Amino acid sequence: MKAKKLPSGSWRVRVYSHTDSKGVKHYESFTAASKAQAEMMAAEFAANKKRKQRHDLTVPEAVSGYIDAKAGVLSPSTVRGYRGMMHYYDTLARKRIESVTSEELQRFVSDLAVKVSPKTVRNIYTLLSSSLALYLPDAVYRVTLPARQVKRLSAPSDEDIKMLYDSASDKMKLCIILGMRGLRRGEICALRYEDIVDGVAHIHADMVKGPDGWVYKEIPKTQDSDRYVRVPELGSGEGYVVGLLPDTITHRFTELRDKCGLSIRFHDLRHYFASIAAVLNIPDVYTADMGGWRRGGKSVMKSVYQNNIKSMSDYYEAKVASYLDDILKDAE
Repeated sequence: MKAKKLPSGSWRVRVYSHTDSKGVKHYESFTAASKAQAEMMAAEFAANKKRKQRHDLTVPEAVSGYIDAKAGVLSPSTVRGYRGMMHYYDTLARKRIESVTSEELQRFVSDLAVKVSPKTVRNIYTLLSSSLALYLPDAVYRVTLPARQVKRLSAPSDEDIKMLYDSASDKMKLCIILGMRGLRRGEICALRYEDIVDGVAHIHADMVKGPDGWVYKEIPKTQDSDRYVRVPELGSGEGYVVGLLPDTITHRFTELRDKCGLSIRFHDLRHYFASIAAVLNIPDVYTADMGGWRRGGKSVMKSVYQNNIKSMSDYYEAKVASYLDDILKDAE
């Protein structure tokens, strides 16, 4: 840390202090008559900062420190999401982490549960507990989180898909084609014409949202999302196939579905893909591979993405009902 000479003739050194709940970095400034003195003051502050005992950290400081420590290994979108949750810990701003009790954490969670969804509460508490574990690895807290909301989802029907496709613009038709083959929004936006060879698309990149907006990011080959997917003829050209950002896809799809009088999300096209695969009796291992759910994702695919298609559900329910009716007739 080197001092800079000011127009007044004094010397100044700026030292990083902390990052606040809004993600803004703060610095301490040390000014002195001589360069050596300014640098000595700054060095003393930095040394004291390093020597700061863990019990001196407030809860928000611990969470901010955890995010800073993990920033290099987390995706930009994850870091951005964590920064966006910092304001939830303002109520614990005066609480030192070594004095935090299970009761206080339970009250914190209970208060949150009144304001936000169970999923959001879990995300906020998971970040908090991970932060506490980083600085107090031996601490044990007993906290009950709100029960998960069980939503009975319904994938779009064949008729829904046809209606959307017929009413869509050319670019949205491409998005629908790729979405119903299991691609996520970011994967669709990152797909380039050179990624498609002989009707097979190599899904190896994603569009993720970082602090400075959407960025193209390669998917590590070790991750399950790096895969090959068969696609129909999508035309030819150079660069991106769709040429849209994920937010734009969501916005345009929302307008499209409203125009068609439907109540589905773009992500539900991925549900449609998994559900159709189940109806066609495609083994789970192949469906998971095509959708990028491979390692550890089979249970997620089955519990979250393979939902009932209403028309198919009605058909099978009628079939079962008819069978049971026949049994009761024989009983009479």
